[in-house]
Amino acid sequence: MRPAAWILCLAASSLLPAQTHGETTLPAWTPGTLDIHHISTGRGNSTFLILPDGTTLLVDAGAAADGIPQTDPHPDALREPGAVIADYIQRHLPPGATGLDYALITHFHADHYGQVTQSSRMDSTGAYALTGITQVDESLPIRTLLDRGSPDYSYPVPLTDKTMANYRKFIEVKSAHGMTVARFKPGSATQIRLLKDASRYPTFEIRNLIANGEVWTGTGEQTRQLFPPLASLTPADFPTENMCSLGLRLRYGPFRYFTGGDLPGTQDPGFPAWHAIEPALAPVVGPVDVQVINQHGSMGEASDTWLEALRSKVLIIPSWAPSHPAPDVLKRIINSRFAPSSRQVYATDIREAARIVIGARANQLAGPPGHIVVRVEAGGARYAVWVLDYHDRRDKVLAGPITLVPPG
Repeated sequence: MRPAAWILCLAASSLLPAQTHGETTLPAWTPGTLDIHHISTGRGNSTFLILPDGTTLLVDAGAAADGIPQTDPHPDALREPGAVIADYIQRHLPPGATGLDYALITHFHADHYGQVTQSSRMDSTGAYALTGITQVDESLPIRTLLDRGSPDYSYPVPLTDKTMANYRKFIEVKSAHGMTVARFKPGSATQIRLLKDASRYPTFEIRNLIANGEVWTGTGEQTRQLFPPLASLTPADFPTENMCSLGLRLRYGPFRYFTGGDLPGTQDPGFPAWHAIEPALAPVVGPVDVQVINQHGSMGEASDTWLEALRSKVLIIPSWAPSHPAPDVLKRIINSRFAPSSRQVYATDIREAARIVIGARANQLAGPPGHIVVRVEAGGARYAVWVLDYHDRRDKVLAGPITLVPPG
């Protein structure tokens, strides 16, 4: 097991912010560096990664449009979240990049892949509506799209809502024009890989951990199924969409990172114990330096067992609604007697309604809400965290860099 000790150190010159028009901005990505941008749109999850050789990966492109009180889009309501995500990515793309090598949809909820509404615009051909992932593709063509449902989208029950019908039309059209669409393969360490200069970065790996309850065993590419056969269940006990979320672990030298969509931490009262995914998944994930808190830090996530297994120094809450994060979750991830005893906790958003309920503990976050950027130096020996302003396109640095060293 990795040691619990952590080292805080001063930022090296390669991590120091640049100055633009009197404001502090994030330095541009450079080859060998791993960048992980957790984008705050106020309407869902979206994470953009630039891998060490310049390969690009987008995890989710949320565009919830449900009008929940106390929510509003960032930076404003003039553009849809999908367009804001694409614009943010274009500002941070590596030199020469014109699209996305990979996009990954963790599961089929509006705040992770989009939502078709009466006001949704159609694409240039009139074939499908632009929202979330389909809108990102309009500006940044996706080469390979991975999700949990391809090709039939029938597990655990057929998915037939309006947004799914639109998504399937999108992949039908784009597949005919060269986009690869495939089901995410738990256990695989090669489905998402470096495409431009892999031999130069032999310590880099993305391991697919879980999808549809099929979880990696930790040996080779072997998997096991957490969910019972559907034939043995009543429909009320079927796996939920959140339970079917994808999860992956990224490794770069000594650095580790985990993200897992909306995987639940506990089962709802009266439901089977296997509805709780975190307890079964935690030993497979193992210690990681940075983790994205599952399900926006809603009630029941990030249990003591989960936190003890992952032992993360940096925890990022992809919050956007007034229920994110739940007060009990924030209490657990900030206050802890197990290693590492001092954690850096960030949130992409804290609504005023959430702040009122949470109280003073909301002031214990490591930085203000914003785009949370993790930058890992070549080889993974050190990493830094920034918070960028989401109020406009300048991406001004609000906090950081805080530079950390992974346990040896």
